[in-house]
Amino acid sequence: MKFHWKFLSLKSALLCAALSSLIYAGCTQYDYSSPLPGVIEVRLKTISNNIPFDPLNNYVIKVSQINAVRSDGAQIVIFEDLKAIQRTTNVYNTLDVRARDSALIIGQTYVPPGEYIGILVAVEPAASVIRDGYRIIPVELPSPPGQVLGFPSHYDVREDQVTRIKLAINLDSTLVQRANSYQFRPYYYVSGIE
Repeated sequence: MKFHWKFLSLKSALLCAALSSLIYAGCTQYDYSSPLPGVIEVRLKTISNNIPFDPLNNYVIKVSQINAVRSDGAQIVIFEDLKAIQRTTNVYNTLDVRARDSALIIGQTYVPPGEYIGILVAVEPAASVIRDGYRIIPVELPSPPGQVLGFPSHYDVREDQVTRIKLAINLDSTLVQRANSYQFRPYYYVSGIE
């Protein structure tokens, strides 16, 4: 009886091995390559000759959304940085010293390489400018103050490379001086793509 069970075990093992080799022989391996993602980085650049870049001066904008637009019309959300998993509303001081030299990063994300045709940015400007750390000057905003701005610009994202988009705000044109206030006339544009 013992011999019979060993014989059946050996027979079962051989049958399983034969079936496995037949199944494996039917599977084929296909060669394919998936490209590495590229990175889109959006930086804020401020032009301001009328209000100096100073730690005591402040004019903020709220950015709640940045999307890259591909040539096929698909949109990709650009997060705050490469570790973020969703976009949240962030406040950026346009008079930050880093904004003078386009060093203020307002968005970064991994994207598929390919052809892109622009970016969309949801911006809400502040209702006041702070000068010298204590003077609060009101800003007359359009109604509604928040808006989604479209920036058509052709750029290519390459595999495993960073594409930098410089979004500029010209405060000299955007904040028009009145007697005791500023009037907001937005003047944003893409100043460069690297």
